[in-house]
Amino acid sequence: MTATTASVRFGADGATTVQSYVRLTASTYIHCCTYEDAAPILTIQDGAADITITNPGRGEVTEEDVRFGRALAEAVNRYAAELEKHAAANHAETADDGSAGQAA
Repeated sequence: MTATTASVRFGADGATTVQSYVRLTASTYIHCCTYEDAAPILTIQDGAADITITNPGRGEVTEEDVRFGRALAEAVNRYAAELEKHAAANHAETADDGSAGQAA
């Protein structure tokens, strides 16, 4: 299994890029904090990666914030649907080759 990683890269032009690969496992922490008078905060923590997602306003939520939140939800739903599709295909392949439950 490949572990979660995070790196910081510095370009020749001085631009900095942070790149994180979060491999979701049982040790991954995903949580959405909600508040009565402020925007929610979504956190994903695993190994070297600690990701916090929220809007740029301090408590003020705009229509653009809602649009980005819906875009995030749509992408996560597509991700989950693709995982389900691949898991079902893998399960079907295992059942078809007769190796399910047999030692290698």
